[in-house]
Amino acid sequence: MIMASFPSKNRLKLIIPQPPKGGKILKTCTRCRQHKTKCDALETNPLPCSQCFKKNLDCTLETITKTGGRTKSLDIIEKLSYEVTDLKEVLNRVITRRNEIIGLLIKGGKLIERVSVTIPRLLDDVIDEDYEEEEDEDEDDEKDEDEKNVLTPPVAEIQSCLSTPATTPEPTSFDIEYNLPHSSSRFTIQCNKQHDPVVLTHKQATLLFSNYETNFNHYLPIFPDEFFTSLDLVEFYKENELLFWSIILTSFLNKKESYKEYRDLSEHIKYLVVKKCWLNTPRSVYVISSLLILTTWPLPNYKNNIEDNLSIKFISTMKSLAYQFGLHKLEFIDEFSHKTKMNISREINLNNLIRERIYKFVNIISNYWMINLGISNNNYNGFTQDYIINKSANIDFFRSDLKLSQADKFINSMLKISIIQSKLNENLNNLINNSNESILMLTNQVNTSKFINFNMFETIINDLEKTFHNKFDDHEDDLININLLKISIYYSKLQLFIYAMAKFDISLQEYKIYLYKLLNVCFEIINLIETCVNGTKVCQQLPIFYKFPIELTILVLLRIFKSPLLEKLDDYQLIKAGFNKVYNFLLNDKNWDFLNFKIAKVVEKFNKLDNMFVISKQNSFFLINRMKNYLVGSLNYELIWLIYENQRTPNQPELRPEMLSLFNETTLEYMKTNESIL
Repeated sequence: MIMASFPSKNRLKLIIPQPPKGGKILKTCTRCRQHKTKCDALETNPLPCSQCFKKNLDCTLETITKTGGRTKSLDIIEKLSYEVTDLKEVLNRVITRRNEIIGLLIKGGKLIERVSVTIPRLLDDVIDEDYEEEEDEDEDDEKDEDEKNVLTPPVAEIQSCLSTPATTPEPTSFDIEYNLPHSSSRFTIQCNKQHDPVVLTHKQATLLFSNYETNFNHYLPIFPDEFFTSLDLVEFYKENELLFWSIILTSFLNKKESYKEYRDLSEHIKYLVVKKCWLNTPRSVYVISSLLILTTWPLPNYKNNIEDNLSIKFISTMKSLAYQFGLHKLEFIDEFSHKTKMNISREINLNNLIRERIYKFVNIISNYWMINLGISNNNYNGFTQDYIINKSANIDFFRSDLKLSQADKFINSMLKISIIQSKLNENLNNLINNSNESILMLTNQVNTSKFINFNMFETIINDLEKTFHNKFDDHEDDLININLLKISIYYSKLQLFIYAMAKFDISLQEYKIYLYKLLNVCFEIINLIETCVNGTKVCQQLPIFYKFPIELTILVLLRIFKSPLLEKLDDYQLIKAGFNKVYNFLLNDKNWDFLNFKIAKVVEKFNKLDNMFVISKQNSFFLINRMKNYLVGSLNYELIWLIYENQRTPNQPELRPEMLSLFNETTLEYMKTNESIL
């Protein structure tokens, strides 16, 4: 029997190759680099490293060149191969699309010609009808067979077809006869079996995409113009199903009769997001675009718990994806985008711009949601330390040499406002809460710090308002964005003065000054809303940048209306008129009430509370007594808590004598009437 022979371990050695030209020898061997294990070849020299010695193998040190080495070269080759494959796919789709259009136009023209020839013949030769029809069918079959064998029609036919002004033929009866994609395409979704499926024809989907481009895209300008003009819906649906249905869902919002389709589709999309974003690893920037749309026009939410809010989960996902894809480092995006579809446009410079816009909107929408829900931002210094955000927040983007478009000026302005809001909430929340800083400071020092912060942020917001007013006045064609910026600025003021409604050492007269400032801001927002939606009764199509200020304005007016702090009874009637103006706009269509279910429920229940019960629950004249960790969201929780207390102890308590002395007797008598604000 022949025994297998193995090299003796005594004969194993460490092989040190000659350094390549312009390169160097590494301290690790080839096998350890491949297996990513720790190599101790230099310590075991002249024997192999420990890993190779265990495997009874010779050990060879790895070499690289200064140009980046073997690994980087392979990465470049692999990246280029992916780009070539993508280009081939795009080219094939373009060629297929061109042949479909040309074939459709040619067949349509031939059918018209055949009909124009056949009808006179039938009128003249009724007797030979059956024979002629069979003969025509045989000839048509031969012609169709010839057309199948020829991929490209004759040049004369192509030129005649390309001369038409239409870029894409509309669906017609010819589509049905020839089973062409335009008419046969049906888009169906049924991820949630408890709801009816949503089915769209190609024409319906085309109209809904066009509606989104016209009425929604200017609020979230993350797609280039060519995105909608050169879109093949069938191919787009196959590649980006989530984005397709997100655009369709949003487009339903200004279709008053489509409330059922919207509700069904919103339930299906919840399941589709789980499938596309959590069960599978998304590798396309279109996924972030989908989540941006679903948080700008959020899905219906019937739960009060913050942790159950889908928008918070979407924000967390899209922020994580934005960093994974490297959207925050445009100049080095190739280091992040390996095997990821990052391109939206055919132009490289435009792609960089679009990706930058997407990243900015991720931050803008995140800040708005965090503030509205009363969640402290993870970034405790108030600012995100990356190049794109800092540049947009600190550089004067109205300079003529930058040559920015109106859309980019609008996005940068919204980003700057959202950053100020985030910083405002962080600072004032730390001051109002029982933070370590407040504990170490004396009461007078805490109140002084609060006043300094109030005045500082009021000055910053006023200066920002003047800047935007002067810079955007010359662009009357972009009034929507101008008014939206103004509303966002007043929304910041609203947040600032709400903090003044919480407890701190202040007299009743000083408190009323902040109260009337707060009311003036509310009426400014109401006036701007009237201007923005002039002639429009479709409030559900408004993005969160409008809806959050509207909802907060409603809660502020409702809370003040239930307090005895105003100086004149006429002021209560002004509040009631302003409240109903904006509230009726928000809930003008009963079919769409499910979108504003939560705020409608709070208004209904709080309006029924006895005013004396509300007043007696105040330790003094402050409107907010329980602000702890909820930031601006505390006003909403304050109202809910009072509703809860009233349900738990329905007996009306008596006002304490020291409270009666604070308020005007006439106002208190008016409070006892419990006039409804609705």
